Amino acid sequence: MNDPKILDFLEKRSVGFARVCGIEYVEASQGHCLVSMHMEERFKNPQGFAHGGLLATLMDVAGGSAGLFAHGEARPIVTQSCNIHYLRPVSGPLVLAEGICLKAGRRSAIVQVNVRQNDDELLCATGIFEICYTDI
Repeated sequence: MNDPKILDFLEKRSVGFARVCGIEYVEASQGHCLVSMHMEERFKNPQGFAHGGLLATLMDVAGGSAGLFAHGEARPIVTQSCNIHYLRPVSGPLVLAEGICLKAGRRSAIVQVNVRQNDDELLCATGIFEICYTDI
């Protein structure tokens, strides 16, 4: 489930904070995006787990990218709201976030994002993101 044109577009537009965090695109297709990052010591809280804000950023990139192409073509977006549930500590070394668009309308989209670490099937975090299209 990968569209090379979408993946290439996302990789070329990856700038700023997401790049500083080392977030990389793994898969992308219409309404779907999988991103990853390697957990570094500088991203951990005093307990040795991933900082919640870092996970929120990873989830925002996955969710926004899934919503960006929910209609097949890229549309300009911003995250309007999100509700994140942190379910278990994340220590890495690899962290994955998968965004799946549940519904895309004319003005907004609803995207579910799930976070896992390494090859583990256990959910570490989950959230719902509302993406607002800014081209209307």
